[in-house]
Amino acid sequence: MSAPALFTQLGQYLEQGLVAMGLDAEIDALARQRLLQYLAELLRWNRVHNLSAIQDPQVAVERHLLDSLSFLPFLPAHRPVYDIGSGAGLPGIPLAIARPQQAFTLVEPAVKRVAFLRHSITLLGLPAVTVFPQRAEKLPPAAQMVLVSRATAELADFLQMVATCLQPGTLLLLAKGPAWPQELARLPEEWKPRFVAHPIAVPGQPQRFLLEAQVPLAATG
Repeated sequence: MSAPALFTQLGQYLEQGLVAMGLDAEIDALARQRLLQYLAELLRWNRVHNLSAIQDPQVAVERHLLDSLSFLPFLPAHRPVYDIGSGAGLPGIPLAIARPQQAFTLVEPAVKRVAFLRHSITLLGLPAVTVFPQRAEKLPPAAQMVLVSRATAELADFLQMVATCLQPGTLLLLAKGPAWPQELARLPEEWKPRFVAHPIAVPGQPQRFLLEAQVPLAATG
């Protein structure tokens, strides 16, 4: 298949997925073009730098773009978003494309991935996106932080990883598979009641859940 034909086909997969997820009204034509441009660049870099195990373009639309965009209905506007363990920019870059005026920070220490993230930010014209090229443990706290992540670590390990960022009002949005109750059971008791699990349906993908929790305003816990 030629590159233009593949691009058209991926656009159809994206369109169908957005409609199925009820997100088609939130993603304008420019954002859709940028999403496909980002995916094409990720697949191109992946041939050399092994940024992702996914090689099939249709599966990449589902797992990279649609799965990342599933955060949108739960993502508060106008608050700084930090993508912990961003990897190749997931879910941060697709979310930033959908919300170009919102500040995003991609937290990723791996050098080759940092290079791809910076390249993508420039290529896509995303001035509100920055890269924090260090481990999450070194990320300083900020007011009204929203921490997002896709299966970076088990819940208990993730909370330890971002412990320095957890302050009153910090919001966590973490994508998980169906085994999330077992992870929740291994958390410290004070954290267990804070998490709410939202079922998410991503076309072509197994059942997913978005776990939401906020640090209480009275104390960090």
